[in-house]
Amino acid sequence: MTDSWRFPGPMADAPEWVQPFLELDAEWTEGRARGYTSGSTGEPKAIDFDPEAVIASARATAAHFGLEGSDRALQVWSALPAAGIGGRMMWWRARILDWQLTQGRPTAFPVVPERLNGDRFDFAVATPQQAEALARNGGLGAFRILLLGGGPVPPSLEDRLMDAGDAVGCELHHGFGMTETLTHVATRRLGTTLYHALPGVEWTVGPDGGLVVEAPERGVHALHTRDAVEPGTEAGSGLPGFRWLGRLDDVINTGGLKVHPADLERRIAPLVLPLMGKRRWYLAGRPHAITGQQVTLILEGEEDPKLGLSFLEQLAEGHPHPDRPRAVEWRERFEETATGKVRRR
Repeated sequence: MTDSWRFPGPMADAPEWVQPFLELDAEWTEGRARGYTSGSTGEPKAIDFDPEAVIASARATAAHFGLEGSDRALQVWSALPAAGIGGRMMWWRARILDWQLTQGRPTAFPVVPERLNGDRFDFAVATPQQAEALARNGGLGAFRILLLGGGPVPPSLEDRLMDAGDAVGCELHHGFGMTETLTHVATRRLGTTLYHALPGVEWTVGPDGGLVVEAPERGVHALHTRDAVEPGTEAGSGLPGFRWLGRLDDVINTGGLKVHPADLERRIAPLVLPLMGKRRWYLAGRPHAITGQQVTLILEGEEDPKLGLSFLEQLAEGHPHPDRPRAVEWRERFEETATGKVRRR
């Protein structure tokens, strides 16, 4: 069974799972570019893009990562599906920038193909889950630059990926973007907190604390996102950027204190991870008679009251702040979107 396919290549030799990408390519050659939202914040919807906007996004990525001006066709890799904007943009980049794309079979546990002529792939994209699998099977060494997208990188995974990447010389970055912006408008290197904008992208913070994106070449004008951010400056370089706090829709108002769950998750991770094992978790607000909402730790798996109490005791001792979780809620299994994101409920 073929797990990868090089593009451009003989269409007749393409395995069946490549068919959605071939259909995507046929649309592009006809001058059409369509994407579909992930459905993580509502019903999925189709978006038709101006091909010139796609070209601008592709060129911005190349400029941002220093992938321009090579005297050879760059070797790139992806195992993202054709349904998501990340997988579609990688295919479009190959067409626009004359990159040689090795498309892996879309799966959470991708198989890394042999390197062409023994060289590493210049650029690759993956979800955090795929990157974890690549770190486990030694696949990170096949890439010079690996860009993660499709969801946040949990703190525990970020530490493991940094260690694995450093060991084999793989640069790991995390992108910030969405379907409407034709993938990433900003990126950060793992181990840092500030996202820096790509060429052609400007951003501000709206009155509600949400990020506002301006990227005219991509057809993006004053896009008010539901992502809470705070501006910052990178120590040493002085480069401006923004720190992602979480989704505005997820903010918990507990006794007048506004808590961003994603930001708090990063801060308490060192305290709770030793107890977690491989268990997934997140924070959410739940109704409370006195404070209005209560910060609650949502845990995946079979209910274990003793373990839940251990979490709360650990947090009370190590994070004695009013924003800490005060209750535990168990879910046998978390719901996920079609792209593998956990539905926070």
